[in-house]
Amino acid sequence: MRSIKIITTIIASIFIFASCSINDTKESQKPGSSGMTLEILLVANENIYTGETKDFIDSLFKQPQENLNQPEPIFNVVNISSALFNKSDLYKKHRNVIIIDVNSKNENKVFFRRNEWSYPQVVFHFSISKLSELRPLLTKHFQQITDEIYDYERIRIKNTMKKLENTDITRALKQNFGFWITVSNEFQLSVLKDNFAWVRKEAKDYSIGILIYTQPYRDSIVFRENYILNQLDTTMKYNIPGPLDGTYMAIERRVEPTFKQIKLDDRYCIETRGLWRLIGDFMGGPFVNYTFTSPDNEQLIMLTGYVYSPRKPKRDFLMQAESICHSIKFLNK
Repeated sequence: MRSIKIITTIIASIFIFASCSINDTKESQKPGSSGMTLEILLVANENIYTGETKDFIDSLFKQPQENLNQPEPIFNVVNISSALFNKSDLYKKHRNVIIIDVNSKNENKVFFRRNEWSYPQVVFHFSISKLSELRPLLTKHFQQITDEIYDYERIRIKNTMKKLENTDITRALKQNFGFWITVSNEFQLSVLKDNFAWVRKEAKDYSIGILIYTQPYRDSIVFRENYILNQLDTTMKYNIPGPLDGTYMAIERRVEPTFKQIKLDDRYCIETRGLWRLIGDFMGGPFVNYTFTSPDNEQLIMLTGYVYSPRKPKRDFLMQAESICHSIKFLNK
C-alpha cells in the first residue's frame, strides 16, 4: 500500500495574487460563470497551441484521471485565440481561464486572479517573453492550477445544490448527527441510523450516493490506510445491499486506491480515491472518501461519495459527489 501523499502547494515569488475572498459579497454579485464542469478555456493563438507545445499542454491537462473505471481526462480543454477572447465578454465569463501571452517585452510572470470577470472564476495569465519559457512555468504551477479549479468547481456545485436544497434531508442530518451536507431535492434519504446515513440520487442512467458513517474517536490509528479501507468495506457490506440477495457493495481491492492528506472544513483529513464493486454481481464505479474528526475531536466522521454510471462518463458525477462531501457544516461551529 502506498504511503499517504502530502500535497504542498509551492507559490513562487513570481506569482502575483490580485484576488478577493471567495465569499466576498461583491464577487458573488458578478455575472455567473459559464462553461462545462472541469472545462478549461485556453486562450492561445494557433502558433502557440500547436505541435510540441500543444502535446505538452495536453499531457498535463488531458492526462487520465486516477481511479475511474474507464479513461477520462482530468480536464477538457477548449482553445480560442486572443483576438476572439478579447472581442466578446461571453468568453470572459468562462469559469476556468488560462491565458498564454507571448511577447518579447514580457517579464516571464504568472498572474493569478479569482473572479476577474465572473463568479466563481479562476484566471491564470502566463506572460512570457518567448515560447520556450512556457514549459517550466506551466510545470511549476500545474498543481496550483488544478487545486484552484477544483476548489472553485466545488463552490459552484455547492451553490447550485443550495439553491435547490432538500431541507428535509438537511433537517434530518442535523438532528441525527449535529452536522449536515447540502444536497438538492433530486436526492433522497434512503437510510438513517444512529451512526449511518445513505443519501442518494437515482437517475435514469446513473446514480450518485453519499454514505455518512460516524464512531467515537479514540486513536489516530483510524487514519491509517488499511483501517480506512477495512472500515469502508464493513460499512458498505452491512448497509448497502445489491439488487440480488447476498450481493453488497465493497471496495475493489484489485485496483490500489490512492491516499492524500487534505483540509476539509479546516480539519485534518485523509482523502481516499478508488473503485467499488458489487460482491455477487457486476456493478461498480469510482468513489471518494473523506476521513476526519468532528471539531471537538469526539467523533470520527467518514463521508463517502460514489458513482454508478455504466453508460456515461463518471468524472463529472464524481465531482458532484465530492462537492457534496465538502459542503459539510457543523451545528456548534
